[in-house]
Amino acid sequence: MKKLNIKCFKNKESQHHPFPISLNDWLITDRFKKQILTLRNAPTKEAMDKLKLSLPCAMPSLLFDGNHSGFIAVDIDGINHGDNLEYTPVQLKEKVSGIVNVFYCGYSASGLGVWALIPLYDTNRHIEHFRALEVVFKNIGLVIDAGCSNVNRLRFCSYDSEPYINEDAVPFSLVLVSEPKLKFTVPDFVKSDNVFEKFNQTADVINLLTCHGWKVIKEKGDRIFFTRPDKQHGTSGEFSTSKRLFFCFTGSAQFEANKGYNAAQLLSILEYNNDMKLTFKELTKKNQK
Repeated sequence: MKKLNIKCFKNKESQHHPFPISLNDWLITDRFKKQILTLRNAPTKEAMDKLKLSLPCAMPSLLFDGNHSGFIAVDIDGINHGDNLEYTPVQLKEKVSGIVNVFYCGYSASGLGVWALIPLYDTNRHIEHFRALEVVFKNIGLVIDAGCSNVNRLRFCSYDSEPYINEDAVPFSLVLVSEPKLKFTVPDFVKSDNVFEKFNQTADVINLLTCHGWKVIKEKGDRIFFTRPDKQHGTSGEFSTSKRLFFCFTGSAQFEANKGYNAAQLLSILEYNNDMKLTFKELTKKNQK
């Protein structure tokens, strides 16, 4: 861990100015103790949230040079988020620490939940590993924060006087891959008989893009951000769930830069060589099944 320098930031608002910190120093330190204890003793949730924004942050899955650290960080929230209500923070930590894949487990900044660091078998399948982790945790009665799926997930610093560390943690090897075939079920509220319009309103665009190598890296509001297939990190495009449009930020072999594409156009480009007539024919066949 001492040789792994991850990305660190002064606070959440200073993400354009990263500096390196060893993963070992991030996990095993009391440098944040005073700030964390002040936060945990805050009289209201509003005061706690305000103090939290001033805390240093880091990206445990990303090294300072942009490569993957080999770990994924997951949050197991407590009663403050409405999850895992049957467990106290102490019980959460004990249960999570009993998982053979967990390398580190400690209390979150608020002290009301825990977070864990898990080594991955294949860092190129970060999201697929996360999806499998969601299922594994659910099977043992725990809910993990769905927002932890992206590689550049920021997490606030914390403090735990007795963190759990298992240097013999087994790399997590299970993956959960999305069904490659798209579902074309049309909800009752869709009244139009136009094949393209139905598909534009109901298609699983996220699945369509990820099946063709695009990687989800983060979500913000109604926008989901992607890295294109030939890149390991960085933002290449975004999908607006409210506008139902995909925008590619840079020119590529498939898409024009800064042009909006609806679901039918994406399908045509990715699977039917941009032949809209063929796309219409295939969508019609699927809707008739």
